[in-house]
Amino acid sequence: MIVRLLFFILVFAIGWIIYRQFAKAIMAKSKSVKKMQTKKPHEEAMVKCATCGTFVPASHAVYDHNQTAFCSVEHKIEHQS
Repeated sequence: MIVRLLFFILVFAIGWIIYRQFAKAIMAKSKSVKKMQTKKPHEEAMVKCATCGTFVPASHAVYDHNQTAFCSVEHKIEHQS
């Protein structure tokens, strides 16, 4: 009877150790994924419109031949005239 009890305690202890190792590995992996996500923000450079001074994302800005940024085509035309 005691041998069975010791056997079950041993099996439980080994299972618990294995479970904790897997849990540690999973937590470390999720933390590294979170760190990678924070290192790679989804931010974009902002440029200032030469006419009105409004800041717009660089990908949405309208540029002239001198690479001057504008917030819209209308402001580009207004600045040229």
